[in-house]
Amino acid sequence: MYMLLSPELTILEATDAYLKSTLATREQIIGQNLFKIFPNNPATPDLDSAQQVLQSLRTVLEQKQAHATPQFRYDIPLPTAQGGGFEERYWSTTNVPVLDEQGQVQYIIHEARDITERVLNDIRQQRSQEHLSLLSTATKAVAWEYDILHNKMTWGAGLQEIFGYSPEEMGSGGESWDARVHPDDFQEVQRSIEETIRQRRATWTGEYRFQKADGTYAYILDQGYTVYDGKGIAVRTIGSIIDITQSKHTEKALKESDARFRHLLEVLPHMAWTASPQGKVLFFNDNWYTYTGMRPGQTDGWIGAIHPDDSAMVLTTWHEAVASGIGFEVEYRIRNHYDGTYRWFLERGVPMHDANGNITLWMGTYTDIEEQKQNQENSSREDQRLENLLRLSPVHLCVFHGPEHVCQYITPGVYKLYGNRGYIGKAARELWPELESLGFFDLLDEVYTTGATRRVNEFKAQIDRQMDGKRVEAYFNFKYQPMLDSENQVEGILVSAIEVTNLVVARQKAEAIAKGIS
Repeated sequence: MYMLLSPELTILEATDAYLKSTLATREQIIGQNLFKIFPNNPATPDLDSAQQVLQSLRTVLEQKQAHATPQFRYDIPLPTAQGGGFEERYWSTTNVPVLDEQGQVQYIIHEARDITERVLNDIRQQRSQEHLSLLSTATKAVAWEYDILHNKMTWGAGLQEIFGYSPEEMGSGGESWDARVHPDDFQEVQRSIEETIRQRRATWTGEYRFQKADGTYAYILDQGYTVYDGKGIAVRTIGSIIDITQSKHTEKALKESDARFRHLLEVLPHMAWTASPQGKVLFFNDNWYTYTGMRPGQTDGWIGAIHPDDSAMVLTTWHEAVASGIGFEVEYRIRNHYDGTYRWFLERGVPMHDANGNITLWMGTYTDIEEQKQNQENSSREDQRLENLLRLSPVHLCVFHGPEHVCQYITPGVYKLYGNRGYIGKAARELWPELESLGFFDLLDEVYTTGATRRVNEFKAQIDRQMDGKRVEAYFNFKYQPMLDSENQVEGILVSAIEVTNLVVARQKAEAIAKGIS
């Protein structure tokens, strides 16, 4: 999404993607001051978003260097049809100066990325983590004490709440505990306890399954502290049991999720990769190894598969993404090891975050865009041919868009008629105020409103034919033709002008001769 600004921060042009994201129209914003169109949200008086953007733009104007703002909130005004007010939005922007031959800022290219969804997800995850922290704080443990010499178990509060037993149901001997440890876990737990006592260690920790009153098993974390007498004989153990079933289920789910994630990357029709938060590649799927010929499992040296002319740009883009923590898209060529040719790919990389907003993993994919690139090159050549034809054509063209008749395109011949007025993005009334008295704008309004074609023949004008400042008299036939959109509605006007000076002069001479004869 891009917007073109003047040094005075007037909006000169914006891409369709920018207009769509900000819910604005080209007619509304072109020629307007940036902050008049996008003011601060009055509902958030403590948030001066406009000042933050203004500071970035001032930095560009003063230092004549690009300036980026990785993340900030700037709400956008909603159209009246959508209820008015403002919509909460978050952005990442980069402002780039365009300098003239004297090194002065001529334009500012404002690039914006709408990161609202990611930021709101991060906020929701953070709130979820806060809820989990509160739950963790409230977790209750079951305290216990075992008199080893007299085989007597004493249970503390929480036994019935967590495991469903009363102290009487549990029993007072150690065998009551033995009977409730899962049979598959008992031998290992018993061995671990005996090893702790044999080595006279004070603390013991174990994880095992413990049967609850309803017959189900809970995963528990059991921790005990053993007291020894003067002869080194264990006499008493004090400890606590915490139910970690949910944690175990989460751990299992994470392992299964990771396995599904790897499987997903493998079955993708594209090449794919993952990398650490620090930027080290951890994994390529099989499609990468099949295409590049790298040894399966190898993750180092991947830059060798990139076209030499693109490798520096790719590394720079990757390092900047890792440093900023912002996803990226980049197009470049990758070598096919079968025939040694290079094909164009679009690489997309995005960071994955934990509940605290920290990057835990990078993942990315490659999409083959060779065909699109070829089509673009062919289209560019066709566009250039068309542009050359229009430049050489004796027909002068001007395209207007919308009810304000904003100029979108002109051919060089228009400069001979009216000079260089900075046509693109300006409304007709701003470009040709001297034509008001001739009914020019009324004619444009009529064509736009009715959809009817209108003509003006043999219009006399002064033109700078040689572009040397010397104007001569010339005649033109003008045609005002409506341009229709996909729904057959008028969206603009195509004005064409054909010079007929020679025909008019010849006719005038013929008329003069005829009068002389008569």
